[in-house]
Amino acid sequence: MAGGSKKKKAAKSTGPARGYATTSLPKATKPDLEQVKDAGSTGVSGVATPESVADAVSAEATTAAGATGGAAQRELHELSPEELEAQLEASELQQFVEQYAAKVRKESTRQVSRLETDKRVLRGQAEHLSVKDWLPEELMQRVLDFALSELDSEQVVGKQQGLPVGDDLLSKVWTLRNCLLDLDIPPHRVSEALGWVVSRPPIQDNITLVWGLSDVLEWLCVHCAPGELEDFDYLKPRAIADNISANGEELSAETVEADKSTGSKKRDSPMSRDSDSALPTDREDDVQVSDIESDLEPDELLSTYLRTRARLYQLNPTAEDSQQKRKGARSTKSGSAALQKVGTGERKLQQRLQKIESDVLFDQYEADVQWTTQKVELARESAERRRLQLSHEAGSKQQSAIETSRTTETAKSSDISNEAEKLGRELLQESEVQDDADMLGGMFNALPGVQEASSGEATNATASPTDVTLRDFGRLTGMNPKRVLEEACKARDGQVKLAYKLVSPTTYASRHSLTIKWSKEQEVTSGPFMSALDVTSTARNTVLIMTKEATPETAQSEAYVATAALFMIFSGSPKEEKAHMKLPPAFRDLFDELARAKLEHIQSGDCDTVKELRRLIEENTKVADDEDDDDEVVFKAGSRHRSQAASGMTTPVPHRNLESTRKSEVSEELKNLWARKISTPSYQRMLFARMNLPMFHFKIAALEAIERHPVTILVSETGSGKSTQLPAFILERELSLGRHCKVYCTEPRRISAISLARRVSEEMGEHKNDLGTVRSLVGYAIRLESHTSSQTRLVYATTGIVLRMLENADGLGDITHLVIDEVHERSIDTDFLLIILRSLLLRKPDLKVVLMSATVDAQKFSNYLDGAPIIDVPGRTFPVQARFLEDAIELTGHTNDDASAAVVDEQEEFAEPDTTSKGEHKPLTGYSKRTLKTLGQYDEYRMDYSLITKLIQRVAYDADYHQFSKAILIFLPGISEIRQLNDILTSTPAFRDHWRIHPLHSSFSSEDQQAAFDVPPPGVRKIVLATNIAETGITIPDVTCVIDTGKHKEMRFDEKRQMSRLILAFIARANAKQRRGRAGRVQEGICFHLFTKYRHDELMADSQTPEMLRLSLQDLVMRVKVCKLGGIEQALSAALDPPSVRNIRRAIDALIEVDALNASEELTPLGQQLAKLPLDTQLGKLILLGSIFGCLDFALTAAAMLTSKSPFLSPMHAKKQADTVRLGYKRGDSDLMTVYNAYCTWRKVCTTSGMSEFQFCNKNFLSPQNLANIEDLKGQLLSSLVDAGFVQLGPNERSALSRVRPGSRQRNFVALPEKYCRADDDDLVVQTVTAWSFYPKIVKQEGKGWRNIANNQSLGLHPTSVNKGNISSDIKMLSFYSIMQSSSRFTNAQETTPAPEVALVLLAGDAAFNMYAGVIVIDGNRIRYKVRDWKTMLVLKTLRAKLKEVLGRLFRTPGKDLTGKHQLWMEVVEKMFERQRKS
Repeated sequence: MAGGSKKKKAAKSTGPARGYATTSLPKATKPDLEQVKDAGSTGVSGVATPESVADAVSAEATTAAGATGGAAQRELHELSPEELEAQLEASELQQFVEQYAAKVRKESTRQVSRLETDKRVLRGQAEHLSVKDWLPEELMQRVLDFALSELDSEQVVGKQQGLPVGDDLLSKVWTLRNCLLDLDIPPHRVSEALGWVVSRPPIQDNITLVWGLSDVLEWLCVHCAPGELEDFDYLKPRAIADNISANGEELSAETVEADKSTGSKKRDSPMSRDSDSALPTDREDDVQVSDIESDLEPDELLSTYLRTRARLYQLNPTAEDSQQKRKGARSTKSGSAALQKVGTGERKLQQRLQKIESDVLFDQYEADVQWTTQKVELARESAERRRLQLSHEAGSKQQSAIETSRTTETAKSSDISNEAEKLGRELLQESEVQDDADMLGGMFNALPGVQEASSGEATNATASPTDVTLRDFGRLTGMNPKRVLEEACKARDGQVKLAYKLVSPTTYASRHSLTIKWSKEQEVTSGPFMSALDVTSTARNTVLIMTKEATPETAQSEAYVATAALFMIFSGSPKEEKAHMKLPPAFRDLFDELARAKLEHIQSGDCDTVKELRRLIEENTKVADDEDDDDEVVFKAGSRHRSQAASGMTTPVPHRNLESTRKSEVSEELKNLWARKISTPSYQRMLFARMNLPMFHFKIAALEAIERHPVTILVSETGSGKSTQLPAFILERELSLGRHCKVYCTEPRRISAISLARRVSEEMGEHKNDLGTVRSLVGYAIRLESHTSSQTRLVYATTGIVLRMLENADGLGDITHLVIDEVHERSIDTDFLLIILRSLLLRKPDLKVVLMSATVDAQKFSNYLDGAPIIDVPGRTFPVQARFLEDAIELTGHTNDDASAAVVDEQEEFAEPDTTSKGEHKPLTGYSKRTLKTLGQYDEYRMDYSLITKLIQRVAYDADYHQFSKAILIFLPGISEIRQLNDILTSTPAFRDHWRIHPLHSSFSSEDQQAAFDVPPPGVRKIVLATNIAETGITIPDVTCVIDTGKHKEMRFDEKRQMSRLILAFIARANAKQRRGRAGRVQEGICFHLFTKYRHDELMADSQTPEMLRLSLQDLVMRVKVCKLGGIEQALSAALDPPSVRNIRRAIDALIEVDALNASEELTPLGQQLAKLPLDTQLGKLILLGSIFGCLDFALTAAAMLTSKSPFLSPMHAKKQADTVRLGYKRGDSDLMTVYNAYCTWRKVCTTSGMSEFQFCNKNFLSPQNLANIEDLKGQLLSSLVDAGFVQLGPNERSALSRVRPGSRQRNFVALPEKYCRADDDDLVVQTVTAWSFYPKIVKQEGKGWRNIANNQSLGLHPTSVNKGNISSDIKMLSFYSIMQSSSRFTNAQETTPAPEVALVLLAGDAAFNMYAGVIVIDGNRIRYKVRDWKTMLVLKTLRAKLKEVLGRLFRTPGKDLTGKHQLWMEVVEKMFERQRKS
């Protein structure tokens, strides 16, 4: 034995005669000497005994170490510089991988899982968005071209600022790469995208995605060719078909192996990211098996089956291959084709086999086991026959066969027929090659094991003898690995089936296959690190085949493959992989060995990946740095030039200190100016009249208080002259002392400012036309009209003007005194002005502030302003008789029938109903039964024009009241009531001659307003129709009779409808007192209050509610930001009567909704413009967008109508007829466009000669008063746009605007330039602009009803809507302006207009574009849309971003035309509208 061993060792280098390379596991006991010597016989036999493991393992370890780390085993000083650098680099890579690999893999897996989940969930919840009518292919390509051109240039400036550095950058790029690969992005595109994102890092990255993923997905959308990115709804075909035959049996190992040749490459779990596994994807279909019962007895099935297969093998050994393939087939066609290729006899045998296999009593597993043994014998016989035939051939042919076997020794066999042929060749070789090996070695060499393939044939499943290692794991102890695996599999799938099969031709070198069939789909696994096994995995089947390692006995072989399967399937699960602790020690060591192999495989791939990524980062950052260097040179040069231009003498020198120094000095010039002024006869004449006013006697006290205190409060009754005298006193004192002064007196209304300025100018002795010129010391400033000069020292201005001044950086500038008049009205402007003044006085202590009012809680204001002194001046009025509704009815004999006959069809909505029952009224005495009867059924909420007319006639022509008829002042709620009563009076014969009727409203022109103050000539009486502006703001000196309707219109925020609305409300007792006092200025007067005395005494409030507590705070919030007062809630909580935090929060949220505020509660460019408009934010947004997109006339009309009233009437006696007429004006399925259509028709009638406005309105159930109000409001809104610089008018348009005067008998209309009206007739543009403006007031159709997307509230459509019961089927969403609850408790949306879906995607709300899911989410769960492909997704996202950018540019610089790229993008949007209109 020893000699044999030595002989074989000497021939060790030759190698061809060796059968197996051997390793084995070490035993616990030390092997004896004889066993070690016996191990040397492996050179002859090719098989090592188990005890030879130590030397073999050591040799292998040494070889591996030398291959991978030879340099590491040498001293550092022995290494060359190149080797040292390579070692350091490898060490660094290894350290980086160990530190970051787990984190990177976890993060990328989490991100991909989230993206896949979001895609599945979001697309299931989203609705499909069709864009074909909006975005044709050529327009989409144009958008992509623009996006591509900007993508490479938009981040050039400061593009490296957001780039991470060092290991942080490398880990982020690695994570991004893994994500992209896991998302099935083409690998070559992944490399390009990584290079791009490194060279141009995202400045503001999406925090919910890994670094750079958002930008990379967009880049891929632009650069990927068609087909590289699949559509979002594309369903991937099953990459791996289940290995289940038609009759339900598992596929054998041989079948899986054969199918591997047609497998496809598929990326698996992260551990195999850098290696591909060949997995079968295409399988042949099964042959259809007849359902006819077999004519054989059950006990004959097995024997007949074996005989038939043996005959088939003898006829054609390759037919066995076909037989195996057909077992895994699934289609009849491919199976039939296979049958047609063979002869008739073979076809019959195959059909018979199929028939037997289809029998339910046939045991397929037992048949396969017996056939395997029988087939080995058949293979031996076949090999022997072939050996006899080949023995006569030449030796050269034999040598050729040997060489062929060497070249193919590592290939795998696909079927048993190939094994038999190899066996025959090996036996032939054994008989011809004589060797003096020992008996044991010869026996092993003669085993019918895995053989070499014949020349020209490929090997598949098994390895050649020289490639197989025999491992001995010793005797099995403890729990069998087969059982451990079975328990683990059944814990995951209770119906799993495991099948072990011997694939080696001998049990002395056992190799098994394991087939696991799952009943539930599992994660596909692979084992590229398990080089000794062949692994094939699908969702339902897992097959492992031992190829390069064998065991001495079958039990060990089965345990080996079971352990490998346990590791491959469960090693990734922290919970399930604990099952390996049950394994016997030897196989637990095998499990750990596989774990180390897996770890080494992963780390090796990770190192290669990191090395490649590091190279990519270096290349791209180097290019980017070069570009930055170039940019930096240009930037620095430009900066240097700009710095030079902005330095030196070009910098303005502040003159504030010099100016204040001059102000503090006494000016002789001012003294002389004042001396000349008081010396004029006109001044002296007016001074004598002023001395009779009560205010004159408090002049010294008031001026001294103002001099000593920063804030002074003056309280005075009506007629004291406070509004005219106190500002004049301040001016006179300062000028007489030669001190510079600038006095501003704020008034709540334009008419008050103008009338007071003219009165004071007249009292100063100035001529009538001197006001506001250099010849006058007095001027006024109102919106869109300012009459001041450099010599003006006293300015009467509206409160809004002063607030605008405070918005500037220098605040009130050179103003020394600020007088705030009528603070008792508690307007929102006045209260906000007080908030600002409290902080302004701290910064400007020299400023003097005076608060004035007729009726005010003076102590409350004093406490608010740090104890300001109070000066109380008595009023000067004559007695006034107070009469109430019962007195008016008794005097005129008015009845309810008279009131019903003159009732107007349209009725105003009242603020609150009177809930007090009639029974609580005190009984009236001294009145007739007719009066009491009329009062019992009288409606105080109704405007009774008949009673007013009768009352005026009685006062005018009754001798008892004739003395009070010189000037009659009638208080009405609003301009529409003024028009209505004006028409009635002018058409009444009693008031045609010797009467003057003057409508008086704040919106009227200054000339028309001034006429009401003129005293008529003798014999002529006047009637003034006014709103509450005549209460305190102005004084008509000759009024002797007042008729008070007891109502006014005030703005209130409707909680239910979530909108501000001008509604009717009863006045307070303080208002009634002021109105009554207007009749006693020149003589004893009389006042008729058209409400009961009981209401006055019991139901009316003492004073009016401050506007800050009853209005929406949106405008106030924007002013807080404009004036830079700090935090919104903190600033408003400093008010005299602070609003609730809830209302403040609601206003902030509403402004964020319309994009007036951003998330950090700062004004956006849109908010800057909305703050300048006298509208709520949504209507302001409507007219701004209307001016941009060319539908301004519609926008102004709609805003005016929504601010006032609809022009359509709905009389009770002709309601159906009115509804029919209204539907005749229907346009675009929109209530707003229907109103606009009717308005345009009315305007055409009024501007066409020969057509009667009255007949047209009467026939079409339209209100001419409401239409006129709409036109008047349009003029005011247009003036606001012009004032804000958003609209530029030409000379003709300005002239037309100046002629639009409320109250004028002649109709004048607003004229607009063509560019602002180009799309007024385009329904799509109008619908889009409306939806953008009113969002989130959108209702979505659900079944037969509608749902408010803002709060998921179920809504109906208002009965008067043109869409009620008659809406197009393709309309899914409607915008609306208000919500109203009907008497039947149904909540209805009003003023509805279709909302195009694409339009909402382009501008509405805050949109999140989930690029990978293909879903657009607007404001969370409000709106969700899904698109078909990546291209559409990118186009919509790009259009939205660019549209917002263009609008932001227009809002920041109003009035400036678009240029460059902004103009191009606006043209794209207009093309989109045009395309949809054509479709």
